[in-house]
Amino acid sequence: MNPFLLGILLMIATCAVWGLAFVAPIALPNATAIEVTLGRTFAYGLISLLLFDLRRAVRLPPGVLGRALVYALTGNVLYYFLLVVGMQWAGASMGVLIIGMAPVTVTIAGRLRQGIGALKPLAFPLLLFAGGVVLSNTARTDFSGASSDLAPLGMLAIFSALVMWTWYAVVNARFLQETHLVTAREWSSVVGLVSLAVAIVALPAAWATGLARAPDQVPGNELALLALWSVLLGGGATWLGTVLFNMASKVLDLTILGQMIIFEAVFGMLYVFIAVGEMPTAQEFAGISTALFAVWLSIRRLYRPVR
Repeated sequence: MNPFLLGILLMIATCAVWGLAFVAPIALPNATAIEVTLGRTFAYGLISLLLFDLRRAVRLPPGVLGRALVYALTGNVLYYFLLVVGMQWAGASMGVLIIGMAPVTVTIAGRLRQGIGALKPLAFPLLLFAGGVVLSNTARTDFSGASSDLAPLGMLAIFSALVMWTWYAVVNARFLQETHLVTAREWSSVVGLVSLAVAIVALPAAWATGLARAPDQVPGNELALLALWSVLLGGGATWLGTVLFNMASKVLDLTILGQMIIFEAVFGMLYVFIAVGEMPTAQEFAGISTALFAVWLSIRRLYRPVR
């Protein structure tokens, strides 16, 4: 198969499993941000431990393991925690609106390596894309509503998550394109193993400080649901999603890779609409259609150079 087409299909599959993260807050209304984050991280780490030879990880150079730790924090643990906390403080709509700009920020960050002039062919598609994201995500946002005292801190947390994940997406893609030490699948598990170490340290601290409830303090039905979603998020949205994303990162230019992240919002919205039994509004449909058209326009303009 054409590597370019394979990369496109890999990113669509990646976003299909990433979209599960949007449903978790609906399915787990009583869980705290740290419970969801560490449950997801712990499951991700355990699955990585089962699927990867620990001795192989230990033999990797210390610099690679250090890189895995940084990527585990920026692309998984801290990113997701800041996002969930920010959405709780500033509102879910603002969280989706800000994080929805990730395809634009990743595209710009990746393209700037080739010089500011490299952005010229993408200027109109990126503006069109940003307009589509704003149009779609403001459909349910009440900007005139009363905001809490924590709203500014929530906005800061979400912006921090956006910057963090943008940096992670760019440097992770470049690392995988340049390294021969690990495969895309192995790298997902290495980062997962490091994430497990972080979760093992963080969980007791979260229980001791009251940021998360100990298992014996959670009602049985709720605990079972939290465990189920931890496996879905850790195994699907994180381990499998990271494998697919790493594979796509090896074959796609960062410009296209970044914009394909829009499909995470597409699948996330689809899952949420199914979960709550609603249909998208005309404004939401128009916004997402505009963003998808902008992605198609960018791919058309860049296909010959990428190929």
